[in-house]
Amino acid sequence: MMTSVGEPELQVSTDGVVTLKPPRPGDAERLVEGRDEEFFRWLGPGAETPRPVACVWVGEELVGWVDYDVEHDWLRPGEVNVGYYLFPAAREKGYASRAVELLLQHLSRETEHTVATLVIDRENVRSLRLAHRLGFVKRGGVEKGLFFAREV
Repeated sequence: MMTSVGEPELQVSTDGVVTLKPPRPGDAERLVEGRDEEFFRWLGPGAETPRPVACVWVGEELVGWVDYDVEHDWLRPGEVNVGYYLFPAAREKGYASRAVELLLQHLSRETEHTVATLVIDRENVRSLRLAHRLGFVKRGGVEKGLFFAREV
């Protein structure tokens, strides 16, 4: 995933536990190294040099990324598609929910986008729980998954 040209850069943002920071030199390599079987199962091959909107940090540790894009024909005007990934050691701790919520706050404050969407494989239980926890509402199916949306 990659944001469109002209989108505002995310400023450092934190909720006191999780911090979103723009990628720095060297982060792309660490993001690639952090990929595991779940990454490939849910997200496919991924970019050789990922450039997400933000890297997810907990303390001094890089634990994953969040991103959004507008490059899908199934998105309506004002909608973005959100993506995220956490390294295995950072899962099941609430960090993904916190990171996505911080990204939604950025979208609300800094962009004209009004609705965030998620496309989640029917078998991806963790992501389905995240969508429910953050108030995303199922709008049907798209591609190979379920389609969720919520206002930012």
